[in-house]
Amino acid sequence: MTRASSRKRASSKFWFGVLIVIIAGWLTFISVQIYADPNNFDRGGSTPEDLRDKVARALADSDSEKFLAAFAKGSDADDEYANAYLGKWKAFEKRSTTVDLVSSGDAQAVVAKFSTADNTALCSGWNVVRDGERFVLDPAPAILPSSCS
Repeated sequence: MTRASSRKRASSKFWFGVLIVIIAGWLTFISVQIYADPNNFDRGGSTPEDLRDKVARALADSDSEKFLAAFAKGSDADDEYANAYLGKWKAFEKRSTTVDLVSSGDAQAVVAKFSTADNTALCSGWNVVRDGERFVLDPAPAILPSSCS
């Protein structure tokens, strides 16, 4: 093997290595940007009021994906949770429905209230928590005084 071909081979290996490092760096950068920005996942809302509105639309549309998007990523809420809740939600014949933002001290909750055809009042609620710059729902039931009245 000549000295020129040896240099050419070393140069090719060097540039191939540089190309691999650039591609790996670019993929890492994109992955971090997607993970770090919760807006890319359309999770929760920018304000508690925005979050309440998203929950109201999800319940009105019976849309499990929209409903699930109100919860924190990685929380105990999953497709099964969203589908089960919406299945129970749809099972009632509702006379009136409201989705409110309820506060007690520093705690806030989104509360879905409805009355049935026989005037039974029912509700369910979830605490509003911060997830970075976004507001999301905690899947554990809200514990606030008078949230269903």
